Amino acid sequence: METAIARQISRCAREQEIPTVALRRIEPLTEAIARFPSTRYYGSKRRLLGWMYGHLAGLRFETVLDAFGGTGSVSLLFKAMRKQVTYHDGMRFNEDVAQTLLADDLAFARTELESLLASVSPCTATIARRFDGVFFTAAENCWLDGFIEALAEAALSAKYVALSRYLLYQACLKKRPFNLFHRANLGLRTRSGVKRSFGNAVTWERSFADHMVQAYDELARLALPRTRCASILPASDPNLISPGYDLVYVDPPYINREQRYNRDDYWRRYHFLEGLACYQNWEEQIDPASEIGLFPAPDWFGEWGRIGAFKDRLFSFVDAHRRSIVVLSYVSGAHPSEAEIKAHFEDRFSEVSVHSAPHHHALSKSRKRELLFIGRPK
Repeated sequence: METAIARQISRCAREQEIPTVALRRIEPLTEAIARFPSTRYYGSKRRLLGWMYGHLAGLRFETVLDAFGGTGSVSLLFKAMRKQVTYHDGMRFNEDVAQTLLADDLAFARTELESLLASVSPCTATIARRFDGVFFTAAENCWLDGFIEALAEAALSAKYVALSRYLLYQACLKKRPFNLFHRANLGLRTRSGVKRSFGNAVTWERSFADHMVQAYDELARLALPRTRCASILPASDPNLISPGYDLVYVDPPYINREQRYNRDDYWRRYHFLEGLACYQNWEEQIDPASEIGLFPAPDWFGEWGRIGAFKDRLFSFVDAHRRSIVVLSYVSGAHPSEAEIKAHFEDRFSEVSVHSAPHHHALSKSRKRELLFIGRPK
């Protein structure tokens, strides 16, 4: 409904013969956050974005690096804040995630997705041969191989392929117990007579195609205002990223203080999605002795997950970007300790603040606190 102020502006404009501009409601950022696509990624900051925004909104910056970008949720927050975003992650499949989420428009219409899905002819290839009885049923494995083949044969643009694979990743996660690929536990889903205290059997049994269409519809509702194009860096060691950003956001891997609990790192949890992103060379890299079809991670990736190397790598990264505002997301009880990180920040930055909020991961029974360290440069 037109307000009295708007009517007055319009009348004055007519009297003075000057052009008018449409008055549009400025959407609160918290409302935009509510439309961000859901994610089933372990450790995602999706539910914490409102709290984080409360501490980020007062910082003065234009360019921002999201160094461990993961699901892209925090990069999407920065984009909604109209910042110049550079996204980086150590896994190739997350490049597809970022290319999709940070684009101003969807690469194709819903009808084109439906046509692509209808063109899939299941076949026996890498997934059917290497992952029989591991993550998905035999028929589902053949469908996945057929989808990848259909995507390759269509000779599509890079943005089209990125969106298609993003939708596939979301479908694969939804159809997995725990939304992970760290165990060969298809039986949790398929065995009859098993008492289950977790998961959703209906979700598991829905087709990949149905889940992909649902993920597409979530993206279509996002509708953020157009902003400066985000930059997507290729997957690599974060320590190789050059400094020079106004703000650097860091959400590194969680490292337990006992190394035996660090076996299931991000590579092991999501290697299947990484394989989908590198499908053409995937089969030849798979370790035949691995019960989950694991293939080797880059050496530097393993170092970021090892208790003996993580602290030095993290602190070296912070030091390299000490002339920027550095914002570090962390979890209480991790290695190194909160006190060690605070001491390092206080030694490197002129002003340091630490904020915390209660939070727990879906797969963890213990309640921890989410920490946000903010260091302003000297």
